[in-house]
Amino acid sequence: MELTRHPGATQSVAPLLTYNPMRYFLGADLGATKTHSLIVDETGRAVGFGESGPGNHETVGYDGMFEAMHTGMEHALKSAGLAKADIAGAGFGVAGFDWPSEYEVTAQTIDRLGLNAPYKFVNDAVPGLVAGSEEGWGVVAVSGTGSNCRGWDREHKREGRVTGHGVTMGEGAGASELMFRCMQIVGYSWTKRGPATRLADVLIEHVGAKDLEDLVRGYTMYEYHVGPDAAPLAFRVAREGDAVARELIRWAGT
Repeated sequence: MELTRHPGATQSVAPLLTYNPMRYFLGADLGATKTHSLIVDETGRAVGFGESGPGNHETVGYDGMFEAMHTGMEHALKSAGLAKADIAGAGFGVAGFDWPSEYEVTAQTIDRLGLNAPYKFVNDAVPGLVAGSEEGWGVVAVSGTGSNCRGWDREHKREGRVTGHGVTMGEGAGASELMFRCMQIVGYSWTKRGPATRLADVLIEHVGAKDLEDLVRGYTMYEYHVGPDAAPLAFRVAREGDAVARELIRWAGT
């Protein structure tokens, strides 16, 4: 899904950016954990950067999305010594922008930034495909707090994708899905439906539980939180040779 918008326009328009000397371009990557904003000149030289909070509307709403974009943009402008009027065009990779029905509200949210320049926004997986491939086509798998996967053919006429809706749709490659599955496995171990695993030991230590039963009790009673920040522990245990942890990583990769 490639959509280009001019502020005030009611529909998408054809490719846009005219590179003028001494003009600057804004790019922003809105994720579930953080937002990065970068300003470059027409040669691609980075001149300003800003970091702000999560921008995925599925978790922070569209007002939260706007705040993340606005804060990141203002930080980037300040570090570059520029004003909004200096921005000649902008591009946004937006986590949570999954369906055409979300186009208008996403565009309206970006319009609130007050940029007097054309812009384009796509799902946040797409910039990784463009940046990571020599010819701008292929398949990209994104694994952060959540996960997504997109693909284009050479002509950008066919798009392959998953829903981006995580473990609910059986798409589990992000840190959130990884630890969701990890705690299921730990539960299997406690109820003797699965083998013992070092994953239980490191998570007991991670949350400060007394033992495996206390970990399961506290997790199911929402006293102990095992979230995406614990994902590196699963990789560590897998590297140490734990068979259950290795299978967990293989599951996520598949």
